[in-house]
Amino acid sequence: MRFQLTLTCNPPQIIPLNYQYPLSAWIYKVFSRADERFANWLHQYGYQFTGNRKFKLFTFSQLNTPKSQLTKDKQYLRLNSPTNTLILSFYMEEAASNFVKGLFQDQEMYLGDRREGGRFRVHTVERLEEPSFGSEADFRAISPIVVSLPKERTERLYAQYLSPEDEGYGRLLIDNLVRRYAAANQRIAGLSFENGTEEALLDLPFDPAQCSFELLSKTKSGLQTIKGGTPRESKVRGYFYRFRLRAPADLLQFAHAAGFGEKGSTGFGCVEVDS
Repeated sequence: MRFQLTLTCNPPQIIPLNYQYPLSAWIYKVFSRADERFANWLHQYGYQFTGNRKFKLFTFSQLNTPKSQLTKDKQYLRLNSPTNTLILSFYMEEAASNFVKGLFQDQEMYLGDRREGGRFRVHTVERLEEPSFGSEADFRAISPIVVSLPKERTERLYAQYLSPEDEGYGRLLIDNLVRRYAAANQRIAGLSFENGTEEALLDLPFDPAQCSFELLSKTKSGLQTIKGGTPRESKVRGYFYRFRLRAPADLLQFAHAAGFGEKGSTGFGCVEVDS
């Protein structure tokens, strides 16, 4: 399910260009305030927002900020409009819709770092209509899509972020999507071995090998700094582009709701149908 949040503010407001991590933290904070009944439901379906975080099946778009400007140092955005919007997308049962709307309505949000920040209020929460899917769909990224491979350097593993134009990118994107779909639908099992745990897909209703990815546009790189200014600072690179995915309707619906690629709950991989 998908919602559009209309955020109001008193312009101008100055927010960090790298706002995705604090925005993600705000979403977690809102969910942590849920009443016991809804919190238990979230926990059951893999949305655990306190303690050890479980599998996270949500993502969000970049902020839609009309009339915004980069500051001279290109580290911040100056928001000149009193109204900005954000898309939140969840893989959840329909019954959760009113809970989610109620949680976010009238919430206040601060997006900032040690230097600058902006204050907003959620004015409206609008449930968006879900598209219907067939055997293929065209998508457009509205936040950067992240695909990486683990690489070893100086005896440490690091993420090598791939471009959609790299060989094998499409298969990695599909494999990630299928594994998340399988986990969300309890079609994945952990098999214990002496050297650790290996996951196995169980009884999928389709053959992942029949899914295919086709790049439809030029790509634009987007680099985000996560936890900037802290010892845990990292940089994540994703890409904006248009693409076609041929896959079963259930998998396309899942991808539209939960996002593509890695780090969805930090604001990566959100897409919209490109009609």
